[in-house]
This record gives sequence, structure tokens and C-alpha cells, in this order.
Amino acid sequence: MTQPLSCTRCQAKKIRCNRADPRCDKCAAAGAQCAYLPRKQRTIRRRALHDRDILQEILRRLERLEDHCRLSQNVTEEVESHRSISVDSETISSSESSATDSPQSAQSPTGQAIVQGLLARVKDDRIRSRLQSHVFCAIDKVGSHFFENPRCMRAMDAAIAGIEQLETTPPDPSPLCIPKETAKKWINQYFNNYQFEGFRIPLEKDFVLAMPDLIDSPHVQLDATSQIIYYNVLFQSFMLDSEEVEGRGRTVQALCGKCLMLSEEWLGHMQNTTADLFAAFMMMSVTLESCDSDLSWKIFKAACPVARALGYFSVDEDRHYPHRKPPLAGDSQHEEIERNRMRFEFWHILRTESHFRLSFGKPPIIAGGSWAVNFPDPTITGVDHESTRFIQIHFLASMRLTIVTMRYLDIMATNPDPHTADYNDTMDGLVAEVQKIMSDWNPEELLSSTTNRIDTWFCVDILFSSYKMLIVFYQSKPSHRDSHRLPYHTVDIARKSLLMSRSLMETTPRPYWGISLVLLHQSIPLYVLCYDILGCYDREDVAADVALITWFDDYVAVASKDRAELKAISLVVREMTRACQEVLGH
Repeated sequence: MTQPLSCTRCQAKKIRCNRADPRCDKCAAAGAQCAYLPRKQRTIRRRALHDRDILQEILRRLERLEDHCRLSQNVTEEVESHRSISVDSETISSSESSATDSPQSAQSPTGQAIVQGLLARVKDDRIRSRLQSHVFCAIDKVGSHFFENPRCMRAMDAAIAGIEQLETTPPDPSPLCIPKETAKKWINQYFNNYQFEGFRIPLEKDFVLAMPDLIDSPHVQLDATSQIIYYNVLFQSFMLDSEEVEGRGRTVQALCGKCLMLSEEWLGHMQNTTADLFAAFMMMSVTLESCDSDLSWKIFKAACPVARALGYFSVDEDRHYPHRKPPLAGDSQHEEIERNRMRFEFWHILRTESHFRLSFGKPPIIAGGSWAVNFPDPTITGVDHESTRFIQIHFLASMRLTIVTMRYLDIMATNPDPHTADYNDTMDGLVAEVQKIMSDWNPEELLSSTTNRIDTWFCVDILFSSYKMLIVFYQSKPSHRDSHRLPYHTVDIARKSLLMSRSLMETTPRPYWGISLVLLHQSIPLYVLCYDILGCYDREDVAADVALITWFDDYVAVASKDRAELKAISLVVREMTRACQEVLGH
């Protein structure tokens, strides 16, 4: 008789009878020998989200964070476990996230050929780049037959003819003549108005106040990073100054020009420091105001490795991947505030990338799965103060819009078949999500309750971003994009956006709104309304829309008066406006 390998009980459990010493009494009594090999240690696998569902899950958790932080409600339930998410490299395909190709043009083959022909006539690389980023990328979101409209084509042809005559030699930068007392006043304004724990200048106030004297001293050599931060502080404070300043355009050009002159040296010596990262944040704003989206994109690409090296991409890696990185010894309140600040800034980095992709057709550079960052507590410090109410609202609303934008961009990167019910339903779903965000936060009502310029900026950004995204999503449908006549709701949204922008700038004439507000938020609505005017011959309310277009033409003309970098954009707007005016017989 063959000796049993183990007792019946151990066989049923499929375990070694001598897994623990001594063997079980039954195996020992039977003299059974263990024949079961040790079971292979199983790796603990986290529940993964499907690639297509990860952004939806982030959106749901962000909505729960909103409920927790909504300032008009007293929410008492515990939501700590719901308010964060990190993207796992196992749940998002890196091949999709690291695509380098620019999105395909929505223009018809005829339209694409026309665009290439128009750009080929522009010999200056910088002007050609500005037209590509700030004109043709916006028109691409309007409709596929824009350049097949004879009136649109004549207007663009006239604009390019004018651009060909522009002086291509870069003008000498305007001398920067800002009295020291004025500079110090602006520095004090900056520290009194712009300071928030989410974005804190890495230089002490006393040092910045001393910089007007240090820059003029022959015995002191300031590094490019410090100078860039200094001139950006002056620029942003100048935007807030309510006093009348003679030659605003020249002052803007001089401040921006000084930063652009320093940019090459700064980029060449950029290091992994918080000062360089902060300088990058500020420079992206200045370069967009200078109508140089390519330099802004270059700076953004240089800033991302710096942020990664400083830990902004792995703030919560120790919490989600404890086997990779040992936890910090005790999370003090100061450490948690620092984590929140880094989380806050990282999510704005992610939002900036989506802006470049949507507005300027740039490729994604932040790969899926390359970061592990929770959502921050929008207060950063845990102290809910009334002075930070609007910046908290802006973070919550803008991040929801960012997630929706990322979903759209990821969908379009796969070149989906637009002639399917699933695609149509997806676009309807994106529209519904933006509408829900606007309904939840009501930015128009918030705008009417602001008491200072910065809070107004936050509300304006939410409102105009929402309008722009609604237009883009609507026009992504083939039935809308490929029509020679735009749908009513697309035109109506564009009109609302332009009317709100005009009202805002007319009621606050002294503050310098700059051109970036128009370039980032109003280019698409502007070309939508122009295309509708030039393509419809039976409209009854065309006079009011032509007046609206004319107002923006005047605004851009004034903004570009002392700024050569805006001349090409101004010529395009001018010729499109003239074409619209001809519809009325002007």
C-alpha cells in the first residue's frame, strides 16, 4: 500500500501539512509526507480603471471635492477619501499620451491647401508662426468650409497682402524708463494683491523692493532668473494700476521686451530651482501677451522637467506607491501645506498643457502615468478665508473644465470616426458636462459680485473658457463643422462671449486688459461671428453683430498701435471687419 502524501483534510485545503512546524496531528499520525509545493506569493494588484474611464473618475472625484469645499454650503460629511486621485501608469496607455503629432486639421482638403498657400506668402518666420497659432488654429475650430467662402477668402487674401508689406526687421526695444518710486509702488501692489499660498513668489519682498536700486548699481550683477521675476512683478502690477499712464502700449512693450531679451540667457542656465519654475510660470504669461506662443511653448517644455525634478509630479507617490518611496517622517502641518501648494501648482501645469493643445494645436508632453498627484485642499493652508474665495472657486471650476478638455483632446488624438452615433453621443456628453459646470458655479453671477480686478480675472477665465469649449465641442460634430451655415447655438454662444468681453472692458477702461484676453478667449468667437455674417445673406440682426465685430477691431488696433508684434493679427481682424461691414453696404 502506497503511503499517503498527506491527510484528507490537508489535501482538501491544498496546503502543505508541514507548513507550520510541527505537522498537523492527523498527518503525523498517518505518517503522511507533504507533496504540495509552497504556493507562489501573489502580488497585490490595485483596482485599475479602464483607459477610457480614468478621466471620468477624476471628474467625479473633483465634483465631490467641490461639494466638500463649496463655500455657500455647510457640508459636514467626511470626504477625505474622495477628494484625491492620481493617475496610474498601469491604467493609461503611454503610447496615447506621448503622441507627438499635431491634431489633424478640420478644414477640407481645399481649405488646407488655401491655408498653406497663404502662409507660404509670408516670408518672416515669426509672423508666419503667429498667424498659424493665433489665426488659423482658431479658424480651424470654426468650420471646414471657412476658406471656401468667397468673402472670407477675399478678406484673408487682402490681410496677407498687407502683411507682406510689413517691416520684418525687429524694432529696437523701447527703453524702459520707470521711475524707482513707481517701481516700488508696483512691487508693493503685487505683494498686497497677488500673494496666495498656491503661488508664492520665491523672493523676499525686501529683496524685490531693493532691486530698482540694485539693477542700476555697477557693482551688482543680478542673475537672469531674478531679473525676469522682477520685471514680471512690475508687468503684473502695472496691469492692476488704476492710475492713467501715458503710452500704456509702449510700457507693455518695454516690460515684455526686457523679459524676452533675458529669456535666451535664462533658458540656457535654467536649473532645478523653485525660482526658475516660478519664473517660467510668469514668462508664459508675458510671452502670450507678446503674441509669441512658440516661445511660451518652449518655456513650458523646459519648465516640466524642472517641476518633475522638484517633486511636483510625485507629490503623493509615497502614499500611492509606498514600495517605491519611503514616507516622510511625520507629516507636519507645514509639510502638508507644502504638499498642497505643490499639488495646486501641478494641476495648473496640467491645465496649461491642455490650453496649448486646444488653442495652439501643440502635442501632449505630459505622459499618462508619469505623475501621482492628488487634488489639493483649495485653501492650501486648511484655513478658509473670504479673501481666497474666488481663487478656490476658480481652481475647482477650471480643473473640471480641464478634465473635460483632456477627455476631448484624448478622443480626438485617436482620430475617431465622426460619423457614428457613439461619437455624436460623446460630443453631446462633453457639452452637457460644460453646461453643468456653468450651472453649478454660475460664473456670470459670480462676476457681478467681484470687488477687485484679480477676482474678476478668475471669473472671466471660467466664463470665457466655458464659452470657447462649448463652441469647439459643438463644431466637432460633422453636421455642424461641415455645414456652410453655422448652427444657431454656436453663433449665439460666440455672440455672448464677445458681448460679455466688450461689456467688461468698457466698464473698466483704465486697467490694461492686454491682448492675451482676446487672443486666448475671443479669437474663436470672433471668427465664428465673422463667418456667420459673411456666409448668411438673409440675416435680420446683422447690424448689431457687425457693430460688435467693429468694436473688437478698434480694440485690437489700439492695442497694436505701439507693438509691432501685433500688426499681423491686427491686419487680419481689420480685413475681416471690413468684409463684414460691406455686407451692410458701408
